[in-house]
Amino acid sequence: MDTQTRIVIVGGMACGPKTAARARRRAPRARITVIEQGETVSEGSCGLPYYVGGQIISDTALLIRGAKYFREVMEIDILNGTRATAIDRSARTLEVLDIKTNTTSQMPYDKLVIATGATPSVPRALKGQDLKGVFTLTKIADANAILQEMENASPKRAIVVGAGLIGLESAEAFKERGLEVTVIEALDRVLPALLDPEMAAHAEKELVDKGIDVRLGQRVLSLEGDADGHVRRATTEKGEIEADIVLLSLGARPNVELARNAGLAIGTTGGITVNEYMQTNDPDIYSGGDCVENTHRLTGAKMLAPMGSTANKHGRIIGTNVTGGSETFPGVLGTAIVKVFDLNVARVGLSETDARAAGIDIVTSIAPGFEYASYYPGAQMITVKMVTDATTGKVLGGQVLGKGEVAKRTDVLATVLSFGGTVEDVANLDLAYSPPFNGAMDVLHNAANVIRNKMTGHARAMSPIEVNERICEGEEFVLLDVRSQPEWEDAHIDACQCRLLPLNQLRQEISSLPPNTRIITMCRTSIRAYQAQRILDGEGFDNPCFMDGSITAWPYAVVCRKQSS
Repeated sequence: MDTQTRIVIVGGMACGPKTAARARRRAPRARITVIEQGETVSEGSCGLPYYVGGQIISDTALLIRGAKYFREVMEIDILNGTRATAIDRSARTLEVLDIKTNTTSQMPYDKLVIATGATPSVPRALKGQDLKGVFTLTKIADANAILQEMENASPKRAIVVGAGLIGLESAEAFKERGLEVTVIEALDRVLPALLDPEMAAHAEKELVDKGIDVRLGQRVLSLEGDADGHVRRATTEKGEIEADIVLLSLGARPNVELARNAGLAIGTTGGITVNEYMQTNDPDIYSGGDCVENTHRLTGAKMLAPMGSTANKHGRIIGTNVTGGSETFPGVLGTAIVKVFDLNVARVGLSETDARAAGIDIVTSIAPGFEYASYYPGAQMITVKMVTDATTGKVLGGQVLGKGEVAKRTDVLATVLSFGGTVEDVANLDLAYSPPFNGAMDVLHNAANVIRNKMTGHARAMSPIEVNERICEGEEFVLLDVRSQPEWEDAHIDACQCRLLPLNQLRQEISSLPPNTRIITMCRTSIRAYQAQRILDGEGFDNPCFMDGSITAWPYAVVCRKQSS
């Protein structure tokens, strides 16, 4: 590349520095400048809740690379405290403002990169958002302000508004600091953009079990303060909730003003429109990170994907292309993972909710199992929900949660989805096996095989939510628990429809079951329940089925041995 090529990058957090580093490695003599209005660059913002919670001791650990490194090692000019204010596309210049001196200047470019990120989405109409003690969390400065507030004001009660990724991580952080925590979510479940209801219910249960007050289906109408202007309560449609500190975690809004004012195209999602090369509608201007809209690899729909992982992929591709390359970005799958106290929660691709909204005919499975061989010490349970196209068998998505290892299962599914794999492909994956690492049949294998059985008509299932609705409505059916007596005593569903009949006694006592009543079988993970369903099929019972995931996937109350004693 020509020594005089000028690459100017607006934004110094994730996509911007990655773009600069990649461009420098490809073009050792290009002139590369990064414009950043803050005083730091390359912050590890995804670690902020863990800094607030105390797991990360110092904010310096979240500074991935400093300006000095970029200047001295990469020969990249970092202009901190400088804001990009306007783009003159015809002259190919960028107007910048030195925030300290309040002076403007023009910076010429050959290639311009917009990586302006996103801003916390806070409704303008929300009264009280400017009160002392009300925060958002996107930068190290935000986290330090929260920690300073906790040190100076000694708050006892925290409210987190929004039950998304950052909201739940922050709720745990406040709890770790000894605060009473309330999470308020306008929708009917936690992690509503990630999980289907029956999976989200497990995350909600974990929060409640850890002492978090979860308020669902409530919208915060206003924040009220005291005479000193410090927040003291939140008002929702259902009443008032006391608080000494409030975190607003309602998602993010792409920062597109610079692009919009320059006449660059903005998509229907509110993000900057880019093509597969990460170019805007101006071929000399590229954009990436949280400020752009992405394409979902399965549906082709446009979506926002404010993730550090996505921003770094964008940056590498842009860095390649502004230095003469032609790499393309295929899009995203909506992959996400979060720690909810002791529960690990992840998703990839389409949820059942997403797929049905897109008009896709699907088959799903809920398959619990151990993270590795059950007889190896320390094995924990995880649950996989898999979503598959009913016509083609193509895997569309998955959700994985539990106290065991969920990341690698999610990553396997992400790989399968990336290459258009089917449920048969998953069922026959040659995964690594040894008792300390996996079972002979991974939970993914089991989830795939359940779907295969459903697609052939051998298996029929009902979700825990559907079973619970039938119980609550007082419907007449038999919820046949085929576990052993000790398992029943350890934990069972308290419902008049529930009956214990261990699997090894089912054939002998099958005549005791009402022949004209719907029978739904269950066990610990559905393996025995499926066997029971097949036995009932063979004996001529009318359309028996099993509860998907059985009692491990049951997110509602159960009667336990400890409660009974």
